[in-house]
Amino acid sequence: MKDNRILISVLALSLAAGACTRVDESLLMDKAGNNTVEITINCPASQDDPTRTDIQGLNPVWKAGDEIWISDGVDAVSATIPKEYDGLTYAKVSVSGLRTDSTFYALYPYQDSAYVHNETIYAWIPTNQDGTFARAHLAVGVSQPGSDRHVEFKNACAVLKFTTFREDLAGLQIQNTTANFSGEFRIDPATGAKKGNGNSFRRICLPYGSRNTGEKYVSMMESNLPKGAKLTFISRDGRMGYIYTSAKNSLENGYLYDLGDIDDAITMDATPATDLGEAGTANCYIVNGGGSYRFAAVEGNSKKELENVAYADVVWETVNTSTAPSKFSMASEVAYCEGYVYVRIPENVPDGNILVSVNDEYGNILWSWHIWILKDGLTDQTWPSGAVMMDRNLGALNATPGNVLANGLLYQWGRKDPFMGIGKFKTSTAMTAAGTGITNVARNEDNGSVEYATTHPTHFIYKNEGDWTDDDLELWSASKKTKYDPCPPGYHIPFESVFEGMTADNVVYDETNYGRMMTYESQQIWFPFAGRKQSGTGGVNLGYSSNPMFYLFYDQNSSESASCSWVGTSSTLVFGGNAYQKCHSSGFSVRCQKIVSSGITNTIKLKYNVEDASYGVKAPSFTGESYSDRFIDWGDGTTERLDDLEPKFYHYYGAPGAYSLVLTVMDATSITVPIGDLTEIDVTGF
Repeated sequence: MKDNRILISVLALSLAAGACTRVDESLLMDKAGNNTVEITINCPASQDDPTRTDIQGLNPVWKAGDEIWISDGVDAVSATIPKEYDGLTYAKVSVSGLRTDSTFYALYPYQDSAYVHNETIYAWIPTNQDGTFARAHLAVGVSQPGSDRHVEFKNACAVLKFTTFREDLAGLQIQNTTANFSGEFRIDPATGAKKGNGNSFRRICLPYGSRNTGEKYVSMMESNLPKGAKLTFISRDGRMGYIYTSAKNSLENGYLYDLGDIDDAITMDATPATDLGEAGTANCYIVNGGGSYRFAAVEGNSKKELENVAYADVVWETVNTSTAPSKFSMASEVAYCEGYVYVRIPENVPDGNILVSVNDEYGNILWSWHIWILKDGLTDQTWPSGAVMMDRNLGALNATPGNVLANGLLYQWGRKDPFMGIGKFKTSTAMTAAGTGITNVARNEDNGSVEYATTHPTHFIYKNEGDWTDDDLELWSASKKTKYDPCPPGYHIPFESVFEGMTADNVVYDETNYGRMMTYESQQIWFPFAGRKQSGTGGVNLGYSSNPMFYLFYDQNSSESASCSWVGTSSTLVFGGNAYQKCHSSGFSVRCQKIVSSGITNTIKLKYNVEDASYGVKAPSFTGESYSDRFIDWGDGTTERLDDLEPKFYHYYGAPGAYSLVLTVMDATSITVPIGDLTEIDVTGF
């Protein structure tokens, strides 16, 4: 990496319309000494240095309309540069609504979220930036009480600059494992020096949009850019590329680090990243070793795109043992670009499990996905019931009797995200992971919701008496892939009926290998004693009352029992029973059932005579094992995917008239059609 450092004389370029929020001073409460104050503000002073050359656009001058954040330590207002100071290094602004006998703190550019604590300015460097110099710098200042208010701005960040002329690039992520680049940090207003980090992050993302060539500027915290920090690029056709920094660089406030033209330094993949969701979106994807992968950032088994995504991240990585791998050793790069999550898996990666997420600007998780690394894949097995099942528990790394890696991960009923299972043979020792650890939290009124569980995938919500949530009991379903189904594409939560024909006599206890084995049609079907997470504490436990057990969830909606689990011990095989009816709050294993479809597509034609367009036509609903996309052609040029919206979905036509509605669905066993303005039904295709 070149170390051409040029002092940034802060150019206060005009901010884009709507980027800042002006305080309505008429709404401020009256305060003692609340008079209008005139303040003189200076741009950061330039310094002579032969290594600091002139760069177009870096002159330290104000632009008319620039907004400055000014606070008295409690309240804050915005001050706008008047026209008469356009192009000058100093300006005078008038502010009101602040206590005139207080110290004033100033920040440029204006940030609505900034505040003062202990004479320190808390400001924000965005994780998601736009690449323009106008947004790639911060300056701070302080003014003591007195008749002549004056603020001398100091630079408060470093800026990375590079130039690219490649028109195929769609986005960039800067990522490292040691230094915090973005997020909230604390600034000494007198010097601009960093006084500490708040909610900070080790990455910066730069979506290119339509402006993908030319100079790019990235604002960064004062810190170190370590050797081996990675700049990950995503091309418009879905390829991944990268540049590694070759040496450690100290990022100092007020300096611009110019990497120059980087086009020739980018190593791009020859082919696009493999689309893991090509056969269907899911909350879990299987990868067969190293390579570049991507999947749509949608809500699980739906096509609903996630909003307000700033970046992607690794939540945790595990090799399913009591020893954790190094962070980013299994997913060396995770990036978000144009609606997709990109993951690079190193070629020498061991089998294991990764949880990746997309987050908003403040680090809040919006959704997460389980990446299951199986270099040798898995095998499907036919059980006595006729069901086709995985040969292993979800998250297990093999199906070998007596091997701890066959235990797999554990799940709370209705949740899509896995938790650490047992990682040491014949003990209650939990697996360990690199990254964010699992936290066991007692259920309360704030965390007992699906929304909380979705945004806190590492929180195991335990409750000894009752469920972890009172929300919809169809969070999991065997008859369709729900939004929270934890199985990979092609599989789903099993029906209770899959266990028919399996008894304590033919699923034999194997004392040596610590589980139960069934031999059926030359297949060895293995059930390790994988234990559970307890509903009362969240702790990992090998059994119940010291009796080693396995617990397998199935779809409660297909059962007359509320237990929703199949339990095996050294002597018995039972369906939950009274002792396990609170299993929703427990963490059990999952063995996914394969989707077996007839491939027959059914069509139903309905004719409607819409007399009043202000009333909606209700969508029909289906029953049956229908896992494919279900579509309605409404007859007015609009086609909708039902997904999991039926039977509540309504369509509003633009005008009265006769419409022919066509529904397409696979493997449906029944259809419920709302009457409304229905005039004719054609079910010959059903």
